[in-house]
Amino acid sequence: MVNPKDKSIVAGESGGGGGGGGGVSLGKGAWDCDTNTPIPPEKEALVFEEVATMDYPFEGIPTVPPRKDMDHFAFFCGGCRYRVSGQPDWTVAKIKQALFDGGIARANKPEGVRNTPGIQAWSDLALIYAGQRMEDEKTLAEYHVPPGCKTMIAIEGAKLDQRRPDPDSAYWN
Repeated sequence: MVNPKDKSIVAGESGGGGGGGGGVSLGKGAWDCDTNTPIPPEKEALVFEEVATMDYPFEGIPTVPPRKDMDHFAFFCGGCRYRVSGQPDWTVAKIKQALFDGGIARANKPEGVRNTPGIQAWSDLALIYAGQRMEDEKTLAEYHVPPGCKTMIAIEGAKLDQRRPDPDSAYWN
């Protein structure tokens, strides 16, 4: 939605299926799964510790300092970033449950638009780190996920299980 005062986009007011403050089409947004609430766009950089400072300058240029928050992970899903508490010794299933309980199903497209069932339960999620699909019974530490990792992917498992189109299909044209 457009703010009539200054013609800026107001996050959280636009439609869309899963952005953390706006529609996925904006390509932005964040959601806090611990509180099941959006992270305002103006606080997103602070929450994810992405504010450049002069603590570790590079040739006089501010840089992002090392992370201090080792108790939260971040997952990208459907154009939105999801923040959830967790530890490397937690199982993948436990993290998936926390993400689902915290609202990651918001990433589902509307019923008539999607070609997959959507995220209906925590078991419908697939988590990916370093190109590997993680198994539910293993811990994050078994995949060498560091504490406070902010670069993981959560995706509907059905999307990963779909077959590729036939080589003769018009899809490839």
